[in-house]
Order: sequence, then structure tokens, then C-alpha cells
Amino acid sequence: MRLMMKRNFLILVISGIFLLSVFALAITLLTPEVTADTQAVSAANQLYQVGNYEDAQRIYEQLISQGVEDSTVYYNLGNTYFRQGDLGRAVLNFQRASQLNPRDPDIRANLELARTMADVPFTSTAPGPLSTLAEMTSRWLTLNETAILALAIWFLACFLFLSLRLLDGGKVRRILRYGAIVALLILALIGLSLGSRIFTESTQHNGVVVAPVVAVSSEPGEQFATDFSLSSGTEVSLVETRGNWARLAVPGDAIEGWIPLNSVETVAGGLLTRDTLL
Repeated sequence: MRLMMKRNFLILVISGIFLLSVFALAITLLTPEVTADTQAVSAANQLYQVGNYEDAQRIYEQLISQGVEDSTVYYNLGNTYFRQGDLGRAVLNFQRASQLNPRDPDIRANLELARTMADVPFTSTAPGPLSTLAEMTSRWLTLNETAILALAIWFLACFLFLSLRLLDGGKVRRILRYGAIVALLILALIGLSLGSRIFTESTQHNGVVVAPVVAVSSEPGEQFATDFSLSSGTEVSLVETRGNWARLAVPGDAIEGWIPLNSVETVAGGLLTRDTLL
């Protein structure tokens, strides 16, 4: 009996080490490897401090073009655009910074300030339970953090169920059983949140108008009638592209129309192209 308990305990220890190792590997794979050059960031920060916003902007954009995904770089880039009066690209880069670090109070504050200064209506994305759940979690967790949390709870649930099979004892088994049930419920909630985030980000393409003012046409082409216009900083949902035109919708408003591709950029990154929404 004692020998069996020792064997079961050893199995649990080995299993725990294995699960922790897999979890550590998953965290490594989900963490971006490209880090910002500290010297370049320092140089850009110094340029910003002395009011040379244009040169600071170029350094930050160069870092991003090299594959750097850093909320601080996007935040600082947004500040350079804000100082230069380009509110559209300020909102855009504060949005990108927020996606990488949604809990940062400075990013939130500057995003709201840029929206206020742009004086354009901001409405949450399309309604629906999946979109609502995705938006709620995106305010506190990045997509990678949500995936890591889901993995952690899954590993914990596996360990608890394995412990139930290997350990004896009425009180211990009851505690493990309740713990496993709670872990499964939390896993279901986080899994639903993760799935809604992936579905929303793959089907809804958010963008920001970066042209000072852009006329919205009823059809793709300059020869068609202009229905209304949008100002720099307006946040939109991108529906489709056709040639050098993009069809957009303004969240919260039952209005759609077409604008030139080069007048809007996607929050996911970069100018909108013909292949962006495919």
C-alpha cells in the first residue's frame, strides 16, 4: 500500500514537471522575440524631449518596420503624431499600443485624449455576444495572455484529474473534485473568450481614417456621388476592397460607403491593400 502511494506520488511529480515544462515552452512560443534596440529608443526619446518630433517619429517607425512589437514604441509613436497634429495616426498608434498592453493607464488616457481632440464619434464595434465578450476581455488581456491563461487552467485541470485517479482519501478527493470542477468552469469561460477573440479578429477588420478629410462615395470610384465625409481619426470597420477602394462601415451608425485605400490604415498594422480583407 505504501509502495503504491509512493509510486503514485512519483507519477504526480513527474507529470507536474512535464506539464510545467510544456507550459513554459508555450509561453516562450507566444512571446514576441523581436525586441526594440534600446539605443535607438533612447535616441528617439531624446529627440522627442527636445521637440524634434519628426525625426523621433522616423526612428520609431523604423523599429516597427524591423518587426518590433512593443507597446511603448507604438505609444511613443502615437505621441509624436499627436504633437504634430496628425490625430488620425495618433489614434491609430495608441490603438495598436493598447492591443499590446491594454491595462496601461497612460495608453488609455492618451487614446481618449486623441479621440476627444479629433472630435469624431467613437462607438464600440458591432453588437453581439461574441463581439461583446471579445471586447470585454480585450480591455484587460492581450490575445496571447488569454491563450496563456487558458493553457494554464487546462494544465491545472489535467493535473487535478490525474490526482483524482492516483490519490486515495475521502477528504482529499473531495477537495480535488471540487477544484477540478471549478477549473473546468473557468476553462470553459476563458476558452469561449479566446475563441470569441480569435473569431472577432479574423472576421472584423478595424481601421482608422488617416487622411485629413475623406469623401465617402456610394460606389468605388471618384465619378460616384459623395454621401458624406469623414475626418482624420474616425474609427471604422472595414468590409471589403475593390481595386483601390475600400468599403467601410462606421460602428454604431447604419452608414456605409467607399473611400480610397490610402486614406485608411488597419489597426492590425499597415496601409490597407487589396489583399488585406481576403
